[in-house]
Amino acid sequence: MMERTPEEKTEFLMELAEAPIARLEAELAFRFLYKHLEADVRREGEGLNVLDVGSGLGEVALRFAALGHKVTMLEPQACLLQTAEERAREQLPERASLLRFLNERIENLEESLTDEFDLIICHETIEYVDDPLKALNVITRVLRPRGKLSLVFLNRYGLVMEKVVVEGNVKEAVEAFDMEEFPTQLHHGRGHLYSDAEMMNLLDPLGYNLEGQYGLLIFSEFIDCSLFEEGQCYRGMLELEERAGQEPQLKGIGKYIQLICSKS
Repeated sequence: MMERTPEEKTEFLMELAEAPIARLEAELAFRFLYKHLEADVRREGEGLNVLDVGSGLGEVALRFAALGHKVTMLEPQACLLQTAEERAREQLPERASLLRFLNERIENLEESLTDEFDLIICHETIEYVDDPLKALNVITRVLRPRGKLSLVFLNRYGLVMEKVVVEGNVKEAVEAFDMEEFPTQLHHGRGHLYSDAEMMNLLDPLGYNLEGQYGLLIFSEFIDCSLFEEGQCYRGMLELEERAGQEPQLKGIGKYIQLICSKS
C-alpha cells in the first residue's frame, strides 16, 4: 500500500470522522454510556471529570461538555484535535473553561498525566495502540476508584459478518475467528483484533467489573450509507440500532462492541 502524503492522510481522517455512520455510532455509544452515569451525575452534583482518549472530532466529548462536565480531549491526530477545538469554540463558547485539548498518545503519558478522572472514554482507539496493556495501565492509574471506563473496539465477530455479507469471502471469514490483527489504512497499517471475552481478559487483572455490554452498528454496515442523512431515515436507523444493540441475540455481531466497566 502506497504511503499517503500528510495532506492525503488529513483528508482521509476527516472523511472517516465526518461520515454520517460515524455520527450514528457516536450517538449510540453516548446513549448507552449515559444510562450508566445518571446516578453518578446526580451524586456528584458539580459534574464529572472526563477524559476522552482518542477523542477524534469530539462527537462524544462535546456532548459531555455541553452538559456541564469537565472534559479533557486526548487525540494524537493534530488535524482532528484542531477541528474539535474549533467546533468547541463555535458550539460551546460559554463552556471553554471546561475543555482541555492534548495532542498526544495515551501510551506516552505514563507519568505526566496526573489528574484523577470519574469517567474515561476510549472509543475506537485501543485497537490502534502499539501496546494495549500499557495504555490500559495508564488509563487505570488515572481513573478514580469506582470510576467508569467506556471502551469501544472493532468486534472480531462483526468482522466475520462483514467478510461474509459484504465481501462474500468465506475463507477470510473463517480466518477472522483466529486473527490477532486486521489490516487498516490507519496507524501502521494494522490493528489489534478482539472479541468481548478477549478484551475482558485484559481488563479483569486490572480490577474492572463489567456493568454493560452493547453492540454498535449491527445493521448499518450492510445498507446504503447515503441514507444516513439527518431526518426520518437517520432517526429510524438510530431507533433500530439502539434496540438491537441491547438484544443478547444480536449485539454480539455488531461492527463494534462497547464495554462499560467500573474500577474496583
